[in-house]
Amino acid sequence: MFQTQWQIYRKVVDNNYLFHNDAYAALHQFLIDEQRAPFSFLDIACGDASPTFGALADTAVARYVGVDLSEYALELAARGTSLSCPCVFRHGDLADALTGWSEPMDVIWIGLSLHHFRAPQKLDLMRECRRIVGGSGKLAIYENAGPDGDTRDDWLARWDGQRPNWHTFTPAEWTTLRSHVHEYDFPETVSSWHELGRAAGFVTIRQLFASPTDLFRLFVFQA
Repeated sequence: MFQTQWQIYRKVVDNNYLFHNDAYAALHQFLIDEQRAPFSFLDIACGDASPTFGALADTAVARYVGVDLSEYALELAARGTSLSCPCVFRHGDLADALTGWSEPMDVIWIGLSLHHFRAPQKLDLMRECRRIVGGSGKLAIYENAGPDGDTRDDWLARWDGQRPNWHTFTPAEWTTLRSHVHEYDFPETVSSWHELGRAAGFVTIRQLFASPTDLFRLFVFQA
């Protein structure tokens, strides 16, 4: 969908329907508070990277690498970067990028992409992230996350309940996005995200933000 329906995704972001603004504000504050030394930043499934550039503003970021499957999104990111540090944009699949990555990075950021994988695949990818960040780096994610005891059906019912608040979406746009979510989104509970993090080799796991809809949470995983 994100290859062919880019404008739908932009409408989601521009109207803050999934609370991107709040999540990226939390990420920004975290980077300001805890990444005071120069750091490298790997943005997986970066899209046009505009929210990430905002989160990185006035931080100590010394190198940025963005990876995405959409060449169009990468073109937008390369044209729109506001960072003063060296920036590299690479075309590639999320899983392939992580499994083939050899360069150490201080911070990895994944926003609303891991939920397309089932739990065993999530664990494999988080283990790759743990390998890349080494002993002192961090993995930050903003992903589908429900309260403990939540089922996928519970989560999807809450998703569908957002429809009255999505005023700018046409019926056709909502149907397209809803179909995508029902087919491809596989949320975890808070506890299952913690379990995945520990199994991947992370020791410290913190929640920095939870969406008011109880659909998404921002976690930071650290060795």
